[in-house]
Amino acid sequence: MKISHGSLLFAAALSALTSQTARSAEKVVIISPHRKSIQNEYIPTFKNWYKTKYKTDVEVEWIDQGGSNDDVKFIKTKFEANPKTSGIDIFWGGGTTTHTEIAAAKMADKLKLSPETQKQIPKMVGGMPTMNKEGTYVSQALSSFGIFYNKAILKIEKLPAPTTWESLADAKYRDKLILTDSRKSGSASVTNHVILESLGWDKGFELLTAMSGNARQFTQSSSDVIKAIVSGDAAATLAIDFYALAKIGDLGADKLGFILPEAKTIIEGDPVTILKGAPNRLVADRFVEYIMSPEGQVILMLPKGAAGGPKAETLGRLAVNTEAYKMTEGKRVNPMNPFTAKGFMTYDSEKQAKTRKVLDDLIGAQFIDSHKELRDAWTRVIKAGSKPADIKALSKMPATAADVLKLSDKWDDAVFRNETINAWVKFAQAKYAAVAK
Repeated sequence: MKISHGSLLFAAALSALTSQTARSAEKVVIISPHRKSIQNEYIPTFKNWYKTKYKTDVEVEWIDQGGSNDDVKFIKTKFEANPKTSGIDIFWGGGTTTHTEIAAAKMADKLKLSPETQKQIPKMVGGMPTMNKEGTYVSQALSSFGIFYNKAILKIEKLPAPTTWESLADAKYRDKLILTDSRKSGSASVTNHVILESLGWDKGFELLTAMSGNARQFTQSSSDVIKAIVSGDAAATLAIDFYALAKIGDLGADKLGFILPEAKTIIEGDPVTILKGAPNRLVADRFVEYIMSPEGQVILMLPKGAAGGPKAETLGRLAVNTEAYKMTEGKRVNPMNPFTAKGFMTYDSEKQAKTRKVLDDLIGAQFIDSHKELRDAWTRVIKAGSKPADIKALSKMPATAADVLKLSDKWDDAVFRNETINAWVKFAQAKYAAVAK
């Protein structure tokens, strides 16, 4: 078939125009430990909002390296290669501790929220600031930490529903718990810290020891334990509220339960940060503005299918924009309003950020890397009548709270860190071997 010269010119022009249009689409690059449902709900709505407001398409590149710790390591490696920019615009989610660490490492730029949005976001909630003093992050959502459980499994096993952290230390829960490795999960790390803060170092570690002895296994992800409870593979676990509440919203409160231990848990922010040298700063500012707006915030709280809410999956989160609470009154999955609720602990996120890695490694050495030895020792303690002296000996730690704080200054020394962890593992194994023999 003969093709005319004019047709060829037209095809070439059309191809050039198509390429130019593709190139002209604006872009933002996000790294996040958020679960897939957050990505699936927010990215399409942001694209639609952007097209309507700015009359142009926007591309969103989503980077997933696993948990928040892995994401932080990833951007640190990027900044080591190029101190001016990581090539990534936004770090979204992972908890206050993660964003405090990013700010301390000078990897963040100051946010530029509109005056209207700033007026809608209180400076404090539950004793916690919603934005750090440097203005590099703002809490996009709020989280609380508690116990998620399967009501049917509890009934079959003839177990009482847990009401406090201490409930999970009961020997009746042996092999009925499943927990997460806090070295891999930011929410698990915060929950451990909250337990230690609420009960004190010694009593807190007695509880964590008993819970770990009761645990059948430790998973690599905080989403895995949620799946285990929903499937009936375990009776209870420690969980961040939105993982639990989303499942309760979808499957029913007759099947699943979630409890916040009164006066022994916290409200924590789950922030968003614009990274230093963001290559797409304008679009990054617009993305943050969208997810902080009432329109973006109601997606967190409404049930699946509600007008303005999520399309495919209930997110079950708490918003930080007060206008969003007015818009969702009587419709929210979680009826709680954290700005009026009481009974939460105050929480030092900067201290937790400083000690997090050391504390996670201490817990890992004592409970996870030595889990088989702990379970064997815990069985012997239970058979011997769970004597207070045995429990105290079992939960003895090779470091104090003051030690952990001091060690945090040396923890970037890989040789020192590995030597210390190895010593802690040996301490744990010797301790477990000696208890209740």
